[in-house]
Amino acid sequence: MAGVAAAALMFPFAGGFGLMSNRASDIVANGSAQLIQGDVPQVSTMVDAAGNPIAWLYSQRRFEVATDKIANTMKLAIVSIEDKRFAEHNGVDWRGTLTGLSGYLSGNPGTRGGSTIEQQYVKNYQLLVTAQTGAERRAAVELTPARKLREIRMALTLDKTFSKPEILTRYLNLVFFGNGAFGIQDAAQTYFGINASQLNWQQAANRSAGMTAFEARFVDGMTLLGRRPIGARVVLLSALPPERAPRSRSDQDVERSVLPLGADLVKRVLGSH
Repeated sequence: MAGVAAAALMFPFAGGFGLMSNRASDIVANGSAQLIQGDVPQVSTMVDAAGNPIAWLYSQRRFEVATDKIANTMKLAIVSIEDKRFAEHNGVDWRGTLTGLSGYLSGNPGTRGGSTIEQQYVKNYQLLVTAQTGAERRAAVELTPARKLREIRMALTLDKTFSKPEILTRYLNLVFFGNGAFGIQDAAQTYFGINASQLNWQQAANRSAGMTAFEARFVDGMTLLGRRPIGARVVLLSALPPERAPRSRSDQDVERSVLPLGADLVKRVLGSH
């Protein structure tokens, strides 16, 4: 019912912005096809005649890793903070969408409206991979009903095509974690000097905080950082230097705070374990 209501409310905007035209449908179809393929910029290694690395070439420093090479702590921390209903919805959180639409209609386009991990993946893919010009980068993050509706349609397609664990792995391999690190493997190496598979609860919460506190927007070749709210107090605590952190904080405390998910939902997020 929420989905029907959201669609009905957004229909006038869809018509006004031409989303029902054949051209708009083609844009969504082409974008979805590229999204499903999922190719992302990675690091290329140059080697000498003996096979020893001599140089690394990249536009985005990213090393894709398989889902079993990403710690479950990281997966559950990001779901807990970014999209608590990730395992329940079909790619779109209609309640959150209505909140965002309400904010837009009341003159507050910056109102955060429960963007799901699928929707964030779509936006980040268009921003970091598809967009090639400043105008395209601006279009990828513009706060308009037209962009949101395209994002919703592509997110629904993504959710029909891949399992939740596959979507989460793609998301963590794609997004920007700051300090030149794209994807969770390079983020783990950059901030902690370890692999993504070794992240503990505190480190996972720390990186989740870093990603949700700042949204990277690439416009005309420059990175602009916009603040976003952080959804869990434990993330703020985990970001503190050890000497300033509360003495009672433990890895178990972090786990309990960052993981308000039921056992069944955890299984759906991680797959069968």
